[in-house]
Amino acid sequence: MDSKARYFPPGLARLIRTRDQTCRTPWCDAPIRHIDHIRPRSSGGPTNYANGQGLCEACNQAKEAPGWTADITGIPGQRHTVRTVTPTGHAYESTAPSLPGAPPAQ
Repeated sequence: MDSKARYFPPGLARLIRTRDQTCRTPWCDAPIRHIDHIRPRSSGGPTNYANGQGLCEACNQAKEAPGWTADITGIPGQRHTVRTVTPTGHAYESTAPSLPGAPPAQ
């Protein structure tokens, strides 16, 4: 699931799109247009499944503005969760939906 490349390879990007289904910004359900690093590549963030998230174009551009941060949270083995902090200090968590065809969460 790791890549040495800066960009997510097509197979890994497809897997992340399947996992996320829509933009991972908590208040946005727009279609995914970009697969982006949660922890930026310029800060040492790896190009892998855990550090990738699907975002719409607007949310991907917004998160590059000063004051926005994102980090991976959660417990290994549970659904992928991203914590986003806005420039105002408000924090939001986004948990990936159940995979298509998976039994409903109990």
